[in-house]
Amino acid sequence: MVIETNPIFQHALAGIDVIQIASDLVKIPSCSQTRIRENDVSAYLYKILNDEGIPAEVTEALPGRFNVTGFLQGSGGGRSLMLCGHMDTVPAYDMQDPYSGLVEDGCLYGRGACDMKGPLAAMLAAFIAVKRSGVRLKGDLVFAAVIDEEEMGKGVDYLALHGPFVDGAVIGEPTSMRLALGHKGLEWIRVEVIGKKVHGGRMDLGINAITMVGRLIEKITNEYAPQLKTRLHPLLGQPTINIGRIEGGDQPSTVPGMCTLEIDRRWIPGESLEQVYRELEEIIYRLQKEDPRFKAEVRGYYPAEELLPHHPFCTEATDPLAVSALRSMKVVGLTSLEPTAFPAWSDAGILAGCTKTKCIVMGPGDLALAHTASEMIEVSELEKAAHFYGQMAMDYCEKDI
Repeated sequence: MVIETNPIFQHALAGIDVIQIASDLVKIPSCSQTRIRENDVSAYLYKILNDEGIPAEVTEALPGRFNVTGFLQGSGGGRSLMLCGHMDTVPAYDMQDPYSGLVEDGCLYGRGACDMKGPLAAMLAAFIAVKRSGVRLKGDLVFAAVIDEEEMGKGVDYLALHGPFVDGAVIGEPTSMRLALGHKGLEWIRVEVIGKKVHGGRMDLGINAITMVGRLIEKITNEYAPQLKTRLHPLLGQPTINIGRIEGGDQPSTVPGMCTLEIDRRWIPGESLEQVYRELEEIIYRLQKEDPRFKAEVRGYYPAEELLPHHPFCTEATDPLAVSALRSMKVVGLTSLEPTAFPAWSDAGILAGCTKTKCIVMGPGDLALAHTASEMIEVSELEKAAHFYGQMAMDYCEKDI
C-alpha cells in the first residue's frame, strides 16, 4: 500500500510551474464565440506533451476541433487511470478582462480559471511529473483534454466510442477538492404546444398556445415537481425539473398559435429515461382530457442519434477508485470530508454510463464561481490538486487488477 509520496515525484512536481500553465490556458480564449474554438488550447497542450517526450495524439472529435491525449504506458498488471478535463469554457459574458490570466493575492483570475483550465493544468502538471520522476507504474496513465463539454459533450462522446479505455477516470471539475462519487443524469426536453393563430379581434376563433402552456406549467409546478421530491437517492438526492425557457407568439394583437417550453430534467438511479418522457406525456394526456383543444408534442432537445445518453452515475465508496482517492487525499493533506455528489453534469456521466470505466469527479476551485464575472481559483489549491492527481496515479495504477 502506498502510504507516502514518492520524493522523486515531489521533486519533479516542484520543478513544474502549474500556475503558469493555468495562466497560459486562461489567456487562450476557447468558447463558442471564438472562430477556432479549442484549437489553440489543443496546440498548446500537445506541444507541452511533445516537448516532454510523452507519446501524444491529436484526434478530430468534431470537424476542425481536436481532443488531445497523452500516454504513459505501464509495466503491466496494474489498473489504468485517466486524468480528464475539458478545454472549452462558457463565453466571457460581462466579465472584465476575462483572458488576462492575472495572478494576484494568491489567486488566478479569468474565464476558465476554475471551470476548468485550472484543474486541467493541475492534471497536466501531475502527468508530466510522473514522467519526469521516472516512476514506472504498473498500469497505464492517460491524460485527456476534450472539447465541447459546455455544449453537446462531443469530446467525451468520442472518448467513449473510440477510447482509450481505462479502468478508472478522474474528471477534474471544481469540487473544492472534495471527492464526488456521482451526479444525476441530464435530459433537455422541448415541449411544443400547438394552438390556433387568429387575429386578436376574433379571439373566440383561436386557441391561445401561451395560455395552454400556462396550464402545463401549473401541472408541472404544483403536481409533478412535488412528486419528484418524494424520490430520493442516498447520495445524489432528489430528481428535479426546471423550466428554463419559454417562447411563443408573434405580437400582442395576434392569438399565438405555437408556444415552446424548454425543460431541464435531472434524473437519478431508479428512474429511467423512458420514464422521464412517459411522465411528461401523462401530464399532457391529463390536460387533453380536461380540454380537447390542448395539443402538445414532447421531444428531446437534441435528436437521440446525435448524443450518447446522459445517465446518472454513482461509484461505490468501496470501489478501488474511491478508496484510492481517499487514501491519496490523506497522504497529501487534504481534508477528508465525507464523499459527496457533484451538483452539475460532467463528462464523467458519459464515461461511466457508456463504458466500463469507473469515475469520480474531483478538482480544485469553487463551482459557485464558475461561469460568473468573478471566476477565479486559489493558487494553493491548484498546487495541492497537482500533488493529489500524481499521488492518486501512483496509488491506483500500482494496484493489481
